[in-house]
Amino acid sequence: MNEQELYHKIFEQKEQLEYLLKEHWQLFSNMGTWFFWFNLVTIITPLIILYFTVDRKRLFEVAFYGYSTHLLWLNTDMVLTANNYFNHPHSISYILPEGVSVTAVLFPVIFMLLYQYCTNNGKNYYLYAIVSSAIFAFGFGYFAESVDLLRMHKGMNLFYLTIIDIAISLIAFWVTKLFLFIKNQR
Repeated sequence: MNEQELYHKIFEQKEQLEYLLKEHWQLFSNMGTWFFWFNLVTIITPLIILYFTVDRKRLFEVAFYGYSTHLLWLNTDMVLTANNYFNHPHSISYILPEGVSVTAVLFPVIFMLLYQYCTNNGKNYYLYAIVSSAIFAFGFGYFAESVDLLRMHKGMNLFYLTIIDIAISLIAFWVTKLFLFIKNQR
């Protein structure tokens, strides 16, 4: 098979996959299902909570940290989903990346508020991040798996999700600290 034929075959498979994802969403995850409304609530509720609780004096710092966690988890999620380590069978839309409610909103907002709390109150961020990551992975991850919002494959489990959560929260913390250091250099 030459390069053009292989490319065409990949293109056709992607088109078929897109069709199947759309069909699955329309049959099992549409606006008439509790999955849709649960995903919508996990997007709207954290944003409302964040609006009322974010430290407006440090808004850009806290938001930068949240944006970092968002990008890191979204990209990690896309790689793990593309390689079938886990899947989110019921997303808010077939158009958006799978698991967008968790990776784009729920995890970042929870950890933004954790970052804000620890840095405002002189708490050990590392300890809080590790404990919160375990609670998030084993709490929300277990719930998501139990109600079929998350399916894990190829040996992926809640412990690995905890490790990923820890890594993402710490990398986002270090990147934020690096940018604060650069900002304060004169």
